[in-house]
Amino acid sequence: MKERWKPVSVVVCCLFLLTACSHSWLLSGGSPNQGGKTSDGRTEVVMWNLFGGGDAEYMQDIVNAFNESQSDYYIHNIMQENAEYYTKLLTSMGAGRGPDIAIAHDYVLAEFVNQDLLFDIGELDQEDVMQWEDFNQNILQSTVFDDKHVAVPIDTHSQIMYVNNELVDGAGLLNEDGSIDMEESPQGFVDFFVTLKGELDGEQMPFALSTNGSDPFWLWWTFYTQLGGEHILSEESIDDTSYALEEDKAIEAAELVRSLFQEHEVIPLNQADFYGNFQSGKSAVITTGVWATGIWETTDGLDFTPMPIPTLFDEEGAWGSSHTLILPAKDEVNEEVVQGAIQFLEFATDHGEMWAKAGHIPSKDTVVESEAFQSIPYRSDYAEVADYVNFLDQTIYTRGLQTVMQENLDRIWSGDISPEEAFDQIERDVEDLID
Repeated sequence: MKERWKPVSVVVCCLFLLTACSHSWLLSGGSPNQGGKTSDGRTEVVMWNLFGGGDAEYMQDIVNAFNESQSDYYIHNIMQENAEYYTKLLTSMGAGRGPDIAIAHDYVLAEFVNQDLLFDIGELDQEDVMQWEDFNQNILQSTVFDDKHVAVPIDTHSQIMYVNNELVDGAGLLNEDGSIDMEESPQGFVDFFVTLKGELDGEQMPFALSTNGSDPFWLWWTFYTQLGGEHILSEESIDDTSYALEEDKAIEAAELVRSLFQEHEVIPLNQADFYGNFQSGKSAVITTGVWATGIWETTDGLDFTPMPIPTLFDEEGAWGSSHTLILPAKDEVNEEVVQGAIQFLEFATDHGEMWAKAGHIPSKDTVVESEAFQSIPYRSDYAEVADYVNFLDQTIYTRGLQTVMQENLDRIWSGDISPEEAFDQIERDVEDLID
């Protein structure tokens, strides 16, 4: 019995020490709820983000630039562990101890809104700091709920295509202006890759793409929306949803993607590292998110061109998401902190060319049209996607929905089940999810 109490006493001591440390931190003015002051008298504004790698560096550059641009506010930027980010953020916000500013993807916003955890930024902006008309309205709408600006988008990061110019040109499929020689139709898309397959040597492949996970799901979503599909879940309200997939369009889009893996075999199954296949020059084409631009442009000897995924059906469409900035709601509003936060939101979006270095498309049209953005190589080649990118449904189930979709679609790409069988199972799984 005594032995069982030893670890408990250790835990109690650890909790006491953690509490003491936390209390000391609160007294130092570091809490996001306290509106603490820095040593030089600035109001401290605490921000959480989930970025890693290059994204983390570019965001810190924006924070540093803001902190250096004025002397009233100091953004304290804290990088959190990505895997547990939303669990930690939701928990802290629910307890009223969230940060002053946080990064959130657009598809998580409905969860925050449903729990009344976000400030209406437009309502707080008494000084009209935010210039909503400067934003790309397609991107901006993904952050508006019931006519309230619950977040500020800083980008859209969509799925696009990257072309290895040397391999595609060698196959006779690169036009003089640098565009690819492809008829924009489902058959033209297939023919392009089949021709590549016939022209490339045995060590090269036409198309680098994972057989599972998010990237092929995004490609399916792109074609589904190009066919006119708009929803998987209804958007009647964020917490009262129903299954709304247009199955005929979903199956047609899935058949096209499946054929690339199966009948035509232009995408080798189970590629161990499809990014590496393109980066090393073994693949003629890859489709993935715009963030890969930063990888390819720093790869010695890789001659590539980024481009939107071709419009193969009746509607322009592409998968995309947004990183947004949110202001977690507090019981007591510290006006100085709020004003500092809003000033930063405007600064960050006004300086979207800094964030574009990560490959993302800035959320403001005024930035995309600026010389500062246009002078950055490659980004303007795909910036147009922002006008027609299609965001996933704004519901509290969207994160779970993505898991359901990917797990079932993966079985189509691998040839285990037919699209019809997959979507029958998807409907059952989604009904269980939202029940």
